[in-house]
Amino acid sequence: MSLPQWLSCSPGAGLGTAWPLVLVGEFDRQDDDIHLVTLCVTELNDREENENHFPIIYGIAVNVKTAEIYRASFQDRGPEEELRAARALTGGPMVSIYDAKTEQLRIGPYSWVPFPHVDFWLQQDDKQILENLSTSPLAEPPHFVEHIRTTLMFLKKYPSPTNTLFPGNKALLYKKNEDGLWEKVPSPRS
Repeated sequence: MSLPQWLSCSPGAGLGTAWPLVLVGEFDRQDDDIHLVTLCVTELNDREENENHFPIIYGIAVNVKTAEIYRASFQDRGPEEELRAARALTGGPMVSIYDAKTEQLRIGPYSWVPFPHVDFWLQQDDKQILENLSTSPLAEPPHFVEHIRTTLMFLKKYPSPTNTLFPGNKALLYKKNEDGLWEKVPSPRS
């Protein structure tokens, strides 16, 4: 597999400089032979307004057949988006959920402690949520606050997910069907 990669690291993004190493580490962990053609970590995807940094492009995609690179936005963020977002908001580390050998998404099992003051955060206005729950409030896309509110409501509904969302402490598995849509598949018996 050959993957051209272009990544941006804007100084105001609040991500630090470690995330490219995490991403490259994920490539290294794969059993497939991945030949990374280009890796460019740069500030070129950065525009500045009033001393604040913003990405020029929020996402890119590559047509692997033609090598065309273009702006990308993703309406479908895959299965269990609220669950995955809840895990991230409660401090879960970045993990790879795709298994290339089985061509499945493996989500969880996850656990977290109840999110502190979830009712307080749900009562806050958009400005407070943006300023306090974002690493880079000025650079967030328009859907950010709605996404955080949805995630907070999920955390309120499932304060301890282990038994309710992961019966038998088993992962949730998904595989794409012939129409390209993710379908839940049964977990193997242990």
